[in-house]
Amino acid sequence: MIVFISGGVRSGKSSFAEQWAKTMAGATHSLHYIATAIRADEEMEKRIAHHQQQRKHDRWQTWEQPYDLDHIISMFSKRDIVLLDCLTNLWANELFRDHIWDVHGKVPRIVQQMKQLADKVKGLIIVSNEVFYDGIPNERGTYMYMHGLGLLHQHLVTLSDVAILMRYGLPIVKKGRWPCGVV
Repeated sequence: MIVFISGGVRSGKSSFAEQWAKTMAGATHSLHYIATAIRADEEMEKRIAHHQQQRKHDRWQTWEQPYDLDHIISMFSKRDIVLLDCLTNLWANELFRDHIWDVHGKVPRIVQQMKQLADKVKGLIIVSNEVFYDGIPNERGTYMYMHGLGLLHQHLVTLSDVAILMRYGLPIVKKGRWPCGVV
């Protein structure tokens, strides 16, 4: 099962995704958290610490993997629930790390990695940000980033069983059905 959760900054998507993952895991499946943020500044350090504190008392195994998901896919099995937080960071890390802004080469690679990961696990929950409300940017790098993220969203929602948009802490189901017993 693939669950895609998106929303604006501070919309509650990460907390909601964590609750969904814990419910899916129950007592019999392992919880894995793929953290994609790079520790680039003090604000990001604080956000990472906040997320770590939220997961502290649960049984999460955290994987800090800002790019190249294919390096860890073999570590998972059908006994695992995986939460990837977040696609927005993963995409930025992949797009800008080598100064080759090859959207049409990198987007399919990430989609393929997500497919492979989803095939390996019982459940994959993907968290992403909605960044499309302010129109089309003029700056080339920002445009390429948003263009690629939009393509990723389209591909991954197509693959997903459930797609949810978080608004003000409220989940709005855009695709699929709300499974019984989840959150």
